[in-house]
Amino acid sequence: MSLSTRTGGTAIVVLGLVLSAFHVRTVGVLWGAPARVVVNGILPLVLAAFVVAAGVQLVRNDVVADQFVTRVLSWVVVGVIVLAAATAWLFASVLVTGPLPANATLTLLNASTLGGLIGYLVGVYDARRREQQVQVDQLNRINNTLRIATREIVNADTRNELEQQVCERLQQSKPYESAWIGRYDPEDSELQPDAWAGLDDEYYESVVIAVDGDDAHGKGAGGRAVRTGEIQCSQNVSTDPSMEPWRELFAEHGVESVAVVPLVDGDTVHGILSVYADRPYVFDEPEREVLMELGETIGHAITSLEAREQLRRRERELASQNDRLEEFASVVSHDLRNPMNVAEGSISLEREDRDSDALQRAADALTRMNELVEDILALARTGQLVSEFDSVDLRTVVEDAWATTETEASTLDAEPSLGTISGDESRIRELFENLFRNAIEHADDDVTVSVGNLDDADGFYVADDGPGISPADRETVFDVGYSTNPDGTGFGLNIVRSIADAHGWDVTITESDAGGTRFEFSGVETDTGRPVDEQVA
Repeated sequence: MSLSTRTGGTAIVVLGLVLSAFHVRTVGVLWGAPARVVVNGILPLVLAAFVVAAGVQLVRNDVVADQFVTRVLSWVVVGVIVLAAATAWLFASVLVTGPLPANATLTLLNASTLGGLIGYLVGVYDARRREQQVQVDQLNRINNTLRIATREIVNADTRNELEQQVCERLQQSKPYESAWIGRYDPEDSELQPDAWAGLDDEYYESVVIAVDGDDAHGKGAGGRAVRTGEIQCSQNVSTDPSMEPWRELFAEHGVESVAVVPLVDGDTVHGILSVYADRPYVFDEPEREVLMELGETIGHAITSLEAREQLRRRERELASQNDRLEEFASVVSHDLRNPMNVAEGSISLEREDRDSDALQRAADALTRMNELVEDILALARTGQLVSEFDSVDLRTVVEDAWATTETEASTLDAEPSLGTISGDESRIRELFENLFRNAIEHADDDVTVSVGNLDDADGFYVADDGPGISPADRETVFDVGYSTNPDGTGFGLNIVRSIADAHGWDVTITESDAGGTRFEFSGVETDTGRPVDEQVA
C-alpha cells in the first residue's frame, strides 16, 4: 500500500502531538524538581517537537516523494519499537535483581520518542538512497525504451505499423502494463484507441476520450493532452477525480497510474499515446521528459510517413496518367493519322486532274491538322517525368535543334562553353526546337537567338531580339492554346514548360538585353567537370 506525503506526514504529526502531550504533563508533574524536569520532561518534549516538525515537513512534500512515504513510516515504527523494546529489556534485567525504578512508564515513553525521531531520520536517509537508486534504474530503463521505440519509428513503413510497434515495445518495458495510441482529427469530438498492446481487445474498444473539456470524458488526462499539447499524468487513478469515468475499468485491469503523451509535430497534434502502469507514482519528472520527447519523435515520424504516403499516391497517379497519355498518343498517332493520310492522298490525286481553291483550302487544313497532331504528341510525351538522366552536351543539342528548325535568315549565337547538363537529350532538343520556332514566328526573318549559361545560378537562357513579351502575358503564354500568331497551334511554350517541369527545372520569362524575350531555366543539374564522352561512357 502506498500513502501520500500528506497522509504519512499527518500520521507523524499526530504521533508527535500525542507524545508532546504526555511530556507536557510530565513537565507539570516534575516542575518542582529541576533536574528531573529537564531530563524526563523538557528534553523528551523537545524531541517530540522535532517529531511534529518532521511530520509537517513531510506534509509539505519537502523530504521524499509519495512512493517512499510508507518506507519512512515503517522506519518510524521500527525505531519506536526497537528503543521501547530495548528499554523494556533493561527493565526486565533490573526486575530480576530488584524492584523496577520509579517512573518506568515515563522512561518507556521517552525511549519511544527518541526511537520515533531516530526512525524518522533513518527512514528519510533510506528513502532518499532508495529514490536515487530507483531514479538510476528508471533512467536506464526509459533510455532503453526510448532507444528501442526510436528504432521502431525509423524502421516503420506505414503509420499503422509505427503505432503498433511502439505500443508493443512500451508494453514490454517495465513497469508499463500496457500502451495504446489514438488518432486525433480536429473535426471529431472523440477519439478511441487505434493501436494497442497489453490488455484484452474488449478493454480498448470500450475506451472513449472526449475532446471537449466540459464533457466528463474530456476532463481526464487524455482530453487535457489533446487540448494543451502537453503530457498529462494521473499518478494515482484511484484518487484522481478527473479519472472517475474510467475508474472501474482501471481497477478491473490493475491500472494504478496513467501518462498521456500528445503526438505532436509543431502545432499539429496527430493523436495521443496512453501509457499505463500497475503501480502509482511511476511518472515523475525525468520519466515525463523522456515520454514527451518520444511523443515529439513519433509526431515527426507520422508527418514524414504521411508525406511519403502522399508522394507514393502522387507517383501512382503520375504512373496512371502516363499510361493514359501513352494510350492517347497511340490513338492520335494511328487512329487519327491513318484517315488523315487517306484524305491527303485523295486530295493529291484529285488535284492532279483538276485544282481549285476548295481543294487548296482542304490541303492547307490537313497540313494544319498534321501540325496539331505533332504538337499534341509532343505534349503527351512532355507530360511524363524524366526517370533516367544522361549527360547531355548542351551546345550539340542546341545546334541540332537549330538545324531542324526552319530558321530562314535568322542567326544562332550560342556560347562556345555551354557545358553539359543531366537530362533526356531528345526532349531537351525538343525544348530548344519549340523555343527557336517561337522566336522566328513572332519576329522578323533576321531574328538573332542567343543561348548561354546563367551568371547567378545553375542553368541556361534562350534570348532573342524580337518584339518581346509584355510582363502581363508572361505567365499566360505557357497556357495550352495561347498564341498571338494566327498560324500557331498554341502548344509550343506549354511543351517547353512541361519539359522543364519533367526535369525539375524552373522557367521564367524576362526581357533580353536587346529588348526581346529571354527564357531562363534554373535548377538545372550541370556537370562541367568531365568531358562529354567520358560522362556518356
